[in-house]
Amino acid sequence: MRIRTVVAGAAALVLLAGCGTSGGTSGTPTTASQPTSTSNSAGAPKISNPIDVKVAEGDPCGVVTAAQLQTFGLPGVAGSLNTTSAGAGCSWPGTFTDAEMSPGMIISPAGTGLESLYAKKDSTYPVFEPLEVQGYPAAIAMVVDNRKKGKCELFVGVSEDRVIMFSLQSDEKSKYFADPCAGATDFANLGMTTIKAGAK
Repeated sequence: MRIRTVVAGAAALVLLAGCGTSGGTSGTPTTASQPTSTSNSAGAPKISNPIDVKVAEGDPCGVVTAAQLQTFGLPGVAGSLNTTSAGAGCSWPGTFTDAEMSPGMIISPAGTGLESLYAKKDSTYPVFEPLEVQGYPAAIAMVVDNRKKGKCELFVGVSEDRVIMFSLQSDEKSKYFADPCAGATDFANLGMTTIKAGAK
């Protein structure tokens, strides 16, 4: 299940490649300074306070710390590095633990931003819900609506040409099965906290 989720997430990011800039997802807003303003030609919010993701790219599995994983409900679960054409990423295989859920994260290659996502929202994504995560524009965007199966993918725009995708695969006994996008958003908030701190 975890592998299928990672592959699906990578495919979603590949769809964005070469189609413009910016891409995202969101959830719980925070009191961070507002980095978005107006919008691009495809309607994606602009990002006036971009994040340098070099540190995160160098250590994708360090994007969510052991303490954060415990808070999320995955104590003792170690990240598994995933390097694909879609970008550097990590998955945390918790499907076979008591938590019955496996989150993942992929950092898109340069040139793949929120504008790419917005440009395809009507033709490619039957599920498209703009959000905000810690002051950054984001969107739940899914090629196939698998929310009732416990799956969700969320994209956060961290610069005009970079997005970070956070995903969640949950099984029936998971606390997030009924609302996997809430789980993906909670996980994105954890990851964004670390990424922002590491970019300083």
